[in-house]
Amino acid sequence: MLTTEKAATAVDIQIRFLDSAAGAPEGLCEEVAAVTADAYAAGDLVPGLPVADGARERAADVRADLAAGRGLWVASLDGETAGAVRAVVRPDGDWEVRRLAVSPRVRHAGLGRLLLRRLETAAAAAGARRVVLDAVVERGNPAFYARVGFRTVRHFGAADKPLSEVHMVRDPSAPPEPGRPCAPVGDGRAVSWWAAPDGTLCRTGAPLPEGPQEGLLGIDVLPGTAAARWPEAEAALAARADRRTGDGLFFAGPAARTAAFAQPRLVHPGLLAWWRSPAARAPRP
Repeated sequence: MLTTEKAATAVDIQIRFLDSAAGAPEGLCEEVAAVTADAYAAGDLVPGLPVADGARERAADVRADLAAGRGLWVASLDGETAGAVRAVVRPDGDWEVRRLAVSPRVRHAGLGRLLLRRLETAAAAAGARRVVLDAVVERGNPAFYARVGFRTVRHFGAADKPLSEVHMVRDPSAPPEPGRPCAPVGDGRAVSWWAAPDGTLCRTGAPLPEGPQEGLLGIDVLPGTAAARWPEAEAALAARADRRTGDGLFFAGPAARTAAFAQPRLVHPGLLAWWRSPAARAPRP
């Protein structure tokens, strides 16, 4: 089935919905795959991370999702495919967000938010109690999802890459109120990352702030029982720092170019990136 509706915006945005490969116009799967690959290749908060799965998207992957009955919403801007999202209905009835992507050419036009709202509306109409997703902290994705109403319920290390992920949820029938961008740490030991003159400061002993503050770029946590290994994690951080100051560990250069900030699990496998500020983003070329 293919349905089309026009969004009430100042620009010409159309949202098409498909739930089968048979209903896909010729070339659409190729266009969706190209936009998805471009978005994931260019979307990371910091450079040098492992290649995102979405950056390898192919038209065959889009067709396979449609063949499996997974809904696909495609956004067109002035007639050109500019974004897409898919939904996976899980056995427990939750709807999972899959491959949300917006072309790098039209970021900040509200397409990602609009696509999520279409998916959530469909989920609510189908009786789903939750829309869920997993997002990689080091890539900076959770900050966006928190702004559009998702809340973090679990942190975990990715199984296939040395990255940190969060499981986020939202009631699709509830108003999209912004969630807390910086989730409470709970048990464990934490470090905070701050912008500093000519570099980046890592504080390992100071109390964590209650929420985002000016200059705060990120938080890492050694959670739960892994906290017993804190001395070795702290020593590994100190070994990578340029020097120790009275205020913490100093790393020369911006956080985005600091390997210990970019991938804390390479410093210590139990050290999870807990939260990242969009202010840490590396300048785009």
